[in-house]
Amino acid sequence: MTTSSLITHLPDTLAPYLLRRGEGQRYLFGKQLATVIANFQSTGDILSAAIISGPKEESFPLHTHHHTYESIFVLEGKVQFVINGQSHLLLPGDYAHIPPMTEHAYQLLAHRNAFISYSIAGNVTDIYEILGQAHTPYEYPAVSDHVYTTEHLQQAAQTADITFSTSDTVFPAYELVNNSVIPDTVQSYVLESGEGTKLLTGDQLHRLLATQASTDGDYIMVSTEGPKGDAIVSHYHEHHTETFFCVQGQMTMWANGEEIQLLPGDFLHVPAGTVHSYRLDTHYTKFVGVLVSGLFEPFFRLLGDEYEHYIFPDTPGPLRMDRVIANIQSLDLKVVTPPGGHRPE
Repeated sequence: MTTSSLITHLPDTLAPYLLRRGEGQRYLFGKQLATVIANFQSTGDILSAAIISGPKEESFPLHTHHHTYESIFVLEGKVQFVINGQSHLLLPGDYAHIPPMTEHAYQLLAHRNAFISYSIAGNVTDIYEILGQAHTPYEYPAVSDHVYTTEHLQQAAQTADITFSTSDTVFPAYELVNNSVIPDTVQSYVLESGEGTKLLTGDQLHRLLATQASTDGDYIMVSTEGPKGDAIVSHYHEHHTETFFCVQGQMTMWANGEEIQLLPGDFLHVPAGTVHSYRLDTHYTKFVGVLVSGLFEPFFRLLGDEYEHYIFPDTPGPLRMDRVIANIQSLDLKVVTPPGGHRPE
């Protein structure tokens, strides 16, 4: 393994960067901790992302984003979301899709909870600096007397794409998430862990959690899992930003020729023009990420076929590079060899 010289803090300009678990800008609001791992400065005005963690009975009030999509993936615990008046209990691996103009709120129901929230087309993570205070430790505290007020909420609404409801936030009785269908129009939905549009590419199982249809082409969100295997071909995108967040197992990544090991909780930002590749290193590895814009979805559908099962097969399925090559002029995909290599000049 080589030592990475990639940026390892949240940069204030667009760049490829690596954040180890817990790293980022950390803000304590109430008893919750927001760890900002992407913002408009670091991604070139494309997306923001934060990991929200906290204890039982913490909550966040009803609010709406006028222009921003929010994609939420639960990592740990039990999180109740009220989305347009419907109450859902999300468990680890469950997904919530919240398009613009969707009123929503959440509360934490386990003794330890965490979820990752991606905000597309809006720098929503700016609110945490207003609502909270800088926090040096890497976890939320056992005891906190921090509070944020109505004035803080009003200031946040003037800074970011967020409007807080004037109604009281109520958390009615919830239902477990059991949906498996992604709508073919822009609307809110939740997906049970393991659901989504399943596509098998060789020995890796990709699940589309957000599609072109559900985001009006703005982005897609993908969950990928597979066994220990070989590196995929090195490539770059001229117009797409891609992110990688390791959920389980271990994976090796290459970014502009540098080798990095990703463990659970590690995050890699890969902007357009960055040569990258990955390899899954444990017998079960899982990661999630977003690709902005969402017009890269055809690549996954060309490379693999739809798959009915919920775990990758013992014997790999077809890897349809023939279809990818036949359509490569319409894909934002520039192949580089060997894996981990640099883009030729």
